[in-house]
Parts: sequence; structure tokens; C-alpha cells
Amino acid sequence: MANKKKGQLTQTKSWDKHLRKIGKRIFWKTERPAEKKMIEQNLAEFETQTLSESEIESAEKLYEYLNPKLPNSLIYEELYNLYYSLFCTLDILPDKLKSLKLTKEALALTFVKLSTEKNITELFNQSNSELITINNIQDEKYWIEQIAICMRADKWPNHEKSRILIGNK
Repeated sequence: MANKKKGQLTQTKSWDKHLRKIGKRIFWKTERPAEKKMIEQNLAEFETQTLSESEIESAEKLYEYLNPKLPNSLIYEELYNLYYSLFCTLDILPDKLKSLKLTKEALALTFVKLSTEKNITELFNQSNSELITINNIQDEKYWIEQIAICMRADKWPNHEKSRILIGNK
């Protein structure tokens, strides 16, 4: 039996050494998926470590404020507009919440929680002309990606609609 070496994810078998091309093909066929799996695990660990305690606390406070304010049935565009508005400015929030440390990751965490609690209807993104699934809006990466898309497209949120939605005129 061959041993696993440093920097190598899978073991080569002793019998494949004489099978030149086919042996290499078998080895790399198992090595590539193992590398992808390791990268995904490292990214997942990195993403959970990126949020500090203050960011998690801020996300929880924002969720506690927004959850009772928002109706049980929400149109996706309204939720999306609120998310992007909060990313751009905290002026739509009351004074006691304007000091929260809300990064895009903390906002994404909050909106994932909201999307699991609320009934989101009309899952169609008009800005991208795409149909959104429930699985998408319940994923933090999706929300973070949406900020990048809007910023590249140079689109701005409607802050007044957001203020009306949360009842803070």
C-alpha cells in the first residue's frame, strides 16, 4: 500500500504504479473531488469565523426589531429593497438602532432568518429578470451576492418604501 503524502488528499494504490496513464487518471479522478470538498469545508469554516460577536449581536437586535414590524406575507421585492436600503444607510431605522454594526454578512444573517419566518411571495427579481427559489433567499451567500450585483449595475434602493414597510416615517 502507498502512503498518503503531505499536500496530497487521496492515497495512490500500490498496484497502480505500473499502470502509467490509467493509474494517473484514477488517482486524479479521486484527487479533484477531494480537493473541492476540502475547499468547501475551509470556506464554510472561514465564513462562520468572519462574524464577530458584536456583528452577531447587531444582527440579532435588528432581527428582533424587524420581525414584529414586517407583515407575515411579504413580496420579495419589498424585502430585497429593505435589505439594500439597510446596506446603504441606517437612517431608516430608529435612533437607538443607528449605532449597530451592520456589515453585509450581519445583514445577510438577519434576512435569512426573516425569510424563514415570513411568507415570501412573488419570487421574481425584476432588476435581474430572474425567478428566485426559497432555497436561494434562505442562503446568506445569495444576499451578499445581491449587493454586489446591484452595486455593479449602479441601482439604488427606494428608502421611502423601506421606511413605510417598517412603519418608521
